[in-house]
Amino acid sequence: MSKTDYDVIVIGGGSTGTAVVRDSAMRGLKTLLLERDDIASATVGTCAGMISSGFKYYNEPEFMDMCTDEVMHLRKIARHIVMKLPILFPVLDFSEISSGGVSKGMEEYAKRVERRGVPPFLILAPEVALELEPMLHPDVVASGYIEEFFIDPFRLSVLQAMDAKKHGADVYTYSEVTDLTVVEKEGIGVSYHNRLTGQIETVKGKVVINAAGPWAHKIAKLAGANLDLRLTKGSHIILDRRIVNVGITTRAVDRRWVYMYPHENTTLIGTTDLPTWENPDELVASHDEIEYLFKSFEWIVPSVREARIIRTMVGVRPMIPTWKVPEDEVSRSFEVVDHEPQGVSGLISFTGGKLVVCRRMAQDAVDLACEKLGKGLDCRTHIEPLPGMEGDVDILGLSEEHSISQHALERMRIRRGTEVQEILNLVREYPEWRSSMCTCEPVIEAEIRYAIRNEFPHTLNDLRRRLRLGTGPCQGTFCTFKAAAILAEELELNGEDYQLEIMDFLSERWKGKRPPMRGEQLAQEELVQGVYACVANLDQTMNELDYDLKPWEEVS
Repeated sequence: MSKTDYDVIVIGGGSTGTAVVRDSAMRGLKTLLLERDDIASATVGTCAGMISSGFKYYNEPEFMDMCTDEVMHLRKIARHIVMKLPILFPVLDFSEISSGGVSKGMEEYAKRVERRGVPPFLILAPEVALELEPMLHPDVVASGYIEEFFIDPFRLSVLQAMDAKKHGADVYTYSEVTDLTVVEKEGIGVSYHNRLTGQIETVKGKVVINAAGPWAHKIAKLAGANLDLRLTKGSHIILDRRIVNVGITTRAVDRRWVYMYPHENTTLIGTTDLPTWENPDELVASHDEIEYLFKSFEWIVPSVREARIIRTMVGVRPMIPTWKVPEDEVSRSFEVVDHEPQGVSGLISFTGGKLVVCRRMAQDAVDLACEKLGKGLDCRTHIEPLPGMEGDVDILGLSEEHSISQHALERMRIRRGTEVQEILNLVREYPEWRSSMCTCEPVIEAEIRYAIRNEFPHTLNDLRRRLRLGTGPCQGTFCTFKAAAILAEELELNGEDYQLEIMDFLSERWKGKRPPMRGEQLAQEELVQGVYACVANLDQTMNELDYDLKPWEEVS
């Protein structure tokens, strides 16, 4: 086998794709991951991060059991990036919970609470609900109460990819698959555009696992296979502060369930669910979707409009293709599709699925791949921990030892677990690297340099996914220059590439800021323009630079 031949080639670097490459590599298979952009740069990066108990899926008890099992596995292998959040279901009228399967959901939820280590579904008196969350409308008549677990989807995906590399896998980002050529009895040739070099390269895999999410049908088509998907658009709005400190779920204007979750130092509100046939890369949140979410919540959290929308985000769900039924009646489980009946014996795809079951999706797909390869290899991804799970971290002691704020260290620990010590070793060697780079997120210079050296980022946007850099209320106004300078030094970028990197990052931030631009956000954007155009003169610099200098901007 040459270095360009693999047992398994995985297409797509989201939560499922990285789970697949980890599972495959841990079983000893020669494995390659191809991702057209960065790890977790598409659908999984637009979700709320809940690893759900399956409360809404009471009509699928087997799937609820799977969700419960997977929550337990994730808490075991990645405890440092998992958190628990109390969630209220406040109502202004009892009719809001007297129909729509709430009682059935409560019943199914109660069957699994002991396994998950959470209390049963509780009904709280209004004064108790208001004590827990004072921002609720004072006229609430009752509130349901549950506890759910959340995970950082960016860190999960990156850690899975890093662990796959540790077990011998090759991980190629900025590698966009352009063609699949089926060679009978030999496997599938995979051509991809290396966006870092601008070259077309080819590898061969005995099995190709298509984990491209809402683009999976296009990948299957390259091999002459058919894959049907029911695609739905989900939009979120992100507010500039935590307006609540517990999760809130309520009925929307159309009686769908929508949610509001405190997320780091912001608030996340979602989500819409609309059929779409548009290119997922071009979707933006519409004015109507933003107002739909605001209107649905202002009845239960009256102060919601006082906060500033700092951005929107949009993702596309690749659901199981069940047609002519409402969205709520489509299964939230998944299917592993073997394309052999279509004459493509080495291609495996997914339909459906959720973040919480990404590990199980990978296990089922790699089981099928092993069957095709004639190898009896067992899955161990539910047993072996991800990086950072080697023990506990003494935040108080480390804060005193290294003169770094407890807040900054705790945020670092949440991202990295025991890897914190490796970053602090850099601080010990270079004390000046303890300085903070971001006014919204307490990211220190040493962590930025560690991420660049160990987590294969190529751009500031990649660093954002690793560190939440530029995701707070100022949306990169004050940290971009400093982070770009560090990236340029570590990657040895020239002056022009340094300036282009800044403009690329600000342009990417603009995509999410433009749709909800209103009120105080206009003033914030004027400040950004003033810093980078009036002071830094980057608008003039762009006129003098060839914007096609970066190979990944080229079209193959």
